[in-house]
Amino acid sequence: MRSTTPSDVGTLWTMRRSDRRARCALLSWPEYWELRVLIDGNASMAKRCPDTDEAFALAEEWKHRLLRQGWQQIVPEVSRR
Repeated sequence: MRSTTPSDVGTLWTMRRSDRRARCALLSWPEYWELRVLIDGNASMAKRCPDTDEAFALAEEWKHRLLRQGWQQIVPEVSRR
């Protein structure tokens, strides 16, 4: 039986512009990967990729597109204990 919903593997990057937030979600389906750019929780871009290399290359392409549009990447700080 095939899954009808993907598994959210995680966030590849997060951006902000003014009070808006965007994240690139990597989703796993049984036979492919899916990337979604969610801006304030709403899908702005989505594409299915047959392999991991293509998915990561596309995520980088989309990240650079948003950077050119004035978005800023949010980089989490590492906790030092």
